[in-house]
Amino acid sequence: MMKRKIFAIITVLAVLISGGVYCMTKWIEHQNSPYNVSDVLDDKGVKLYKRGFRLLEEQLATYIKEHYSGVSKIEFSPIFVQGGNGQTMFSANIVFSVYDKNQNKAYFGGTIGEITYPTYNNVWDVRMDFNGWDEEVIELRTSDEKLIDVSGFQHLPLEAKLTVSRKVDENLEALIQDKQIEGVKKNSKGSADLDVVYNDEIKKGDEREWQN
Repeated sequence: MMKRKIFAIITVLAVLISGGVYCMTKWIEHQNSPYNVSDVLDDKGVKLYKRGFRLLEEQLATYIKEHYSGVSKIEFSPIFVQGGNGQTMFSANIVFSVYDKNQNKAYFGGTIGEITYPTYNNVWDVRMDFNGWDEEVIELRTSDEKLIDVSGFQHLPLEAKLTVSRKVDENLEALIQDKQIEGVKKNSKGSADLDVVYNDEIKKGDEREWQN
């Protein structure tokens, strides 16, 4: 009987120890994961940035959908964050890819020839903060390069739609000229049936790594 009790105790201890080791391993993995951004964004900040960048993604996708024909799909990267550790300034950026009707894929925000095209970020394209009442404030850049408050919207409001975007146009024209995509043209016909893959993941790293 005593041997059975000792065996049972040893078994329980072994289970507890192995469970503790497993939990500790998982905790360390989480702490070292690029998806752990708790040291630069708290839970409120994560929610704010997800909302803000989703609205920006809708703005960009809607512009391409309404002003370019021949596009079959738009796919957005995660929200890449860097800095904010007391040593470098915090930044958040996204890039995206477009597909033509033949499923050729081209990336925005990359380098073509000697020109490196810009990414889409929290400094210029979308502004996010909390006001004095701790309420979310989200502003998008409009066609005339002014900021419009979209804090109260879950989806892109009509007044925040782009009618002109030199930033998108220059990058997309370069991709077309470089023959990375085919059959894509700027016109009023648009691409009404294109598929949009939004992405609200937040991770540490360089957004240009997503292209590799």
